[in-house]
Parts: sequence; C-alpha cells; structure tokens
Amino acid sequence: MATFDKANKRPRTVAAASAAALRAHAPEQLITFRVSVLSQLLSRLVDVSVKDALGLTSRQWRVLVSLNRLGPSSSGDVARLCSFDHSQVSRVAFELAEKGLVTQGSDSADRRRQVLSLTPASLALLRQGVPASLARQDRLRQRLGEQDYAAFCRALDALTEEAQQMLDEAGGQA
Repeated sequence: MATFDKANKRPRTVAAASAAALRAHAPEQLITFRVSVLSQLLSRLVDVSVKDALGLTSRQWRVLVSLNRLGPSSSGDVARLCSFDHSQVSRVAFELAEKGLVTQGSDSADRRRQVLSLTPASLALLRQGVPASLARQDRLRQRLGEQDYAAFCRALDALTEEAQQMLDEAGGQA
C-alpha cells in the first residue's frame, strides 16, 4: 500500500495491516467515515425537502443556490463551489434547462465556455426554497450552540484545507 510522503512529495510504501489491526479497525471512528455519513444524511434531508416542496434533487438545488450566489457562471465555477465534477454540473444543468430553470449559453469571449444563468422561474423557486434552507440551518446551528458552531466551522476549515492538500499531494483533483 502507498501513502504520500509530504516532505519529499513522493509515494511511500506502508506495511499491510495485520489480522489483529483488521479486526480492531472501526471505520465509524474515522473522520472520513463520519463526515461522509453526515454528508449523506444531510444530502438525503435536503433531497426530501426540495423534492417535496420544489420538485428538485439536492444536486439541482445546490446548483441553483450556487448560481444565485455566483451570478451567470461557467459550469467549472459552479463545480468548484459545489465540489462536483464538471460532468455532474453539466448533467444537472441539462436537467435544470429542461425544467426551464437555467439557460445555457456561450461566453462571448470564449465560445467553448458554457455560461449558466438563472431564469425567472428559478428565482421564484429560490424564493420558495431559501426559507426552508435557512430553517434547516438554524435548527442544526441551534443544536450546537454558538461556541460549538464556531469550533465546528474552524474544524471544517482545517479538515477541508488538509484534505485538499492531501489530494494535491496524491496528484488528484477537487
């Protein structure tokens, strides 16, 4: 198995886990596992909320709120903000265009670059959906309290930065 040696910026071989280490391994205690489980749970929560109220998936909702934040943008810009890959954004943009919620046009400076924009129908959906989004945020934030929420945000920032660095070192992309 290989990991990455930060100091030398090259792969490092690590010994395989013993049978005892395999038996003792508790994935539910790993940061990556716990964050992934929480992410899936929150995504399902948003899916249920936006599907029932707005007829959207959580990915479609995330693209809409990102475009609302960014303004007319390339699918690459949306992908970076959403942490989606380019093909996911393209697929969701196509679905949203079919629903009349985004327009897809070419950038006047670079015809190969696709620019996504909100439509009046998507703005109406955002006006409906944002209050529920803020209510979910308030409820989750209240569960933590102010000090824990601030600590949680610092921890997320630190873990995001470290994960990005680890991915960069491994030669991956985000």
